[in-house]
Formats: sequence, structure tokens, C-alpha cells
Amino acid sequence: MTTPVLLLVLFSGFLHAYWNYLAKTVPSGATFVWLLAAVMSVILLPGAVIYVSFFGFDWTQENVVILFVTGLLHLLYFLVLQQGYRTSDLSVVYPLARGSGPVFSTFGAVLFLRESVTVWSLAGLATVVAGVLLVAGIAQRSADANKRRAGIFYGIFTGILIACYTVWDGFAVKNRALAPILIEYSSHPLRVAVLAPVAWKNWPEVRALWSAHRWKILAIGAISPFAFILVLYAMKTAPVHYVAPMREISIVFGVIFGAKLLTEENFRPRLIGSLLILAGIVLLSL
Repeated sequence: MTTPVLLLVLFSGFLHAYWNYLAKTVPSGATFVWLLAAVMSVILLPGAVIYVSFFGFDWTQENVVILFVTGLLHLLYFLVLQQGYRTSDLSVVYPLARGSGPVFSTFGAVLFLRESVTVWSLAGLATVVAGVLLVAGIAQRSADANKRRAGIFYGIFTGILIACYTVWDGFAVKNRALAPILIEYSSHPLRVAVLAPVAWKNWPEVRALWSAHRWKILAIGAISPFAFILVLYAMKTAPVHYVAPMREISIVFGVIFGAKLLTEENFRPRLIGSLLILAGIVLLSL
């Protein structure tokens, strides 16, 4: 992995952790996911139109199906992630989601994209798993066991979805040569359409959410797709099973945001766990 690609992925990781911190501070649910998708659809529309105008798009059935599936995967990802934030801590859900994602992504890249792994990669995976267990608080007592269990469940579930869309989108950019901007954009109008009945039924809630948190929603709407587009471009020049783990540097930022900005408990073990995950990421990148 070259230095420019490495810096691209690290910067993407910081942006990803920051928008998740913002999302944790907004009352979440399907209405928030719909509103965020609507904002992202507007923000990214000029870029998508300009790209298609200059480079075109091959409207084959296979390409349309690929974009449709990535849209469904991202829809599930946002819904599960936001449910996790409603029921547990950022410094539990986020590290587990981002930490377990590379494990599943690596296996997916090997099985479906025919990428190879080294002894270093396997050692890195083991270290990541150890860090994930520490962040999850497996050996710790918690004042709210239900809250911790919910964080573990939604964190791991989100990690599985991250692996699914990472491998799927990696296939789209590497094997089908689809533009990252189109892959990122296509998922947002789909979420708007699928969740439209929910938004219409809860329209007063949508208006109240926009009135109280519009600047955070606009910030998330701009930062989230930009961070992911950076990763997709990195995937064009580096193996998926290197890029996917390396971007998880965001885990460290997420734990710090949760402890210092949201005053969440168990900062030390969660930070140590996140550093173990980071060490595993370094091994994976060798």
C-alpha cells in the first residue's frame, strides 16, 4: 500500500468516526435515516450528474442489480447502526462494528474476490479479535448488562453488514469498474424511496428533527459519503483486505469521542482494546 493511499484511508477513518459521533448525538431511528438519505441525495446529485454527463453509464441489467444490492446493504447498515446507538454506547457499538467488519471482510475477500492472505494477516486478525473482545467488556462487570449486550449484538450485526457492503462494493469497483461516486450515490435515493412511508407517517417528527438538528444532519450528509468515496478510490489501487482493516483506525477516534465528548464509562479498557485493534490493523497491512 503506497503512502498516498495510506493517508487517504487514515483520513477517511477520522471522518468516519466523527460523523458517527455526530449521529450518536441526534435522536435516531428510521426517520433520521430517511432524512439523512434525503440530504445525501441532494448533496451528491451534482457530482453524479456531472460524472454521467462526461463518462456515461452502462445501463446493463447486471450493473443496475449491483447498485440496487449495494443500496439495500447500506439501508440495513444505517438502520442497524442507529438502533445500536439508541440502545448502547458509542464506544461499544462503534468499535465492535468497525473491528469485526475487517474480520468478516477478509474472509469475504478471500472467498469471493480470490485475494490471498499472509501469516501476518492471520496474526492481525487474531489481534483484532482480542481487541474487539476487550472493547466489548467480556471480562468486565457492567452496571447495565442489558445495555452492554445490546451494544455487542448491534455492533457485531453492523460489522457483518460492513463486511457485506465492503466486499460487494469492492467487487463493483474492481471487477465491474463502476465509479465510486455512482456506487455511493445510488444507495441514498433507494433509502429515501423505501423509508418514504415511514417518513410520511411520522412527518411531524421529521420536521422537529430537522428543526433541532439540521446542521448536524447537513454535516453528516456531507462527511459520510465523502469518507466512503475516499475508501472506494483506495480500493481501486489496493487489495480490499488491506484497505478494509486499515480504515478501522477510526475505532481509536470513536472510543476517544465516546469517552471525552459523551462521558461514557470504561474508557481505559476500551482504549486498550482499540489500540489492540490498531495493532492488528498494522499486522494486516504488512
